[in-house]
Amino acid sequence: MSRANNGAWYRSGKDAWYATIGGRSVSLGIRGKNNRKLAQEAFYKLMADGPAEKKPKPTVTTVRDLIDAFLADATTRLKAATLGMYRHHLDGFGESLGSSSLDRLIPADVSRWLAKLGVSETTKGIRLRSVSACLGWGVRNGWLEHNPVERVTRPKSRSRSETTVISAEDHAKLINAASAGFRFVLRLLHGTGCRPGEIARISATNFYPDAGLVRLNEHKADHTGRPRLIFLTPDLVEELKLLVEKHPDGSLLRSRGGKPWTARAIMEGMRRLRKLTGVKAIAYGYRHTFATDGLVNGLPDAQVAALLGHGSTQMLHRHYSHLTSQAGVLRNAAAMVRPAAKPETPNEPPTAIPA
Repeated sequence: MSRANNGAWYRSGKDAWYATIGGRSVSLGIRGKNNRKLAQEAFYKLMADGPAEKKPKPTVTTVRDLIDAFLADATTRLKAATLGMYRHHLDGFGESLGSSSLDRLIPADVSRWLAKLGVSETTKGIRLRSVSACLGWGVRNGWLEHNPVERVTRPKSRSRSETTVISAEDHAKLINAASAGFRFVLRLLHGTGCRPGEIARISATNFYPDAGLVRLNEHKADHTGRPRLIFLTPDLVEELKLLVEKHPDGSLLRSRGGKPWTARAIMEGMRRLRKLTGVKAIAYGYRHTFATDGLVNGLPDAQVAALLGHGSTQMLHRHYSHLTSQAGVLRNAAAMVRPAAKPETPNEPPTAIPA
């Protein structure tokens, strides 16, 4: 539902202020919920200046033109991490097919580009999705009649959920070899199942020790409109409390040199530990381990999905179906459905069923 044109309004999912002008939501360039006054001033200035002159539509005739136009538009609406991913994937596509005319781009061109990539099938699938997003955007803006990717055979990506699970023994090796600061990062990954990027955003302002959780309003799945809640074990809560005293502002988790841990730095730390210990593990493996342990131990899939921050169980069923092949899990499930009957003594009458 659109808002009346009567001033600035706050969008919590983006942590930014907007105004509704001409039926469209327009960013005022002000962030932070407490900056209502600045946002209202920005709104008055925008109204006083009048509507901005429309920029001429860019000339798009080649694949490279479309990529540039797509990235320019994406800059205004996507998060930096998502934009960086698109830029990385599309640069490679542009190097191969950038000079091709849009009206002559066919599925076979995309298939040949995909086949030449020296990466895994999973990575091919990820890059193809980025290319499809760009070409689909071109269709919606009238520069293409159809998206060629729709007729390209999709690579069969294999879920890494089963192969990246980190055993208790390997976790102990990683913990013992890690520095003090990174050791706590590993314990958070192991104890919560959160994403590396989520750990990097934990601060005093979103940490709620009394509730034993971290609340992230802007996160990977914030299109659902729900905040990401990361539930903490008591020992993790106590250690985060100590970090709040050291770092009341900014990221709570920092390296030995005082730099905040980022998702990239965490992945680099895992790479160093792999070399040091010989343990084949990735940071996301802890998330898969958390999910696997929860399901194997009988936790309902809806609860596991909620702990991981998923809006439904669809992702669990897609990536953790290998658990259904575990005989022990199936035997336990069967026992719960059909409990073993107690042998009856010949002279003992059958137990009556309560009314």
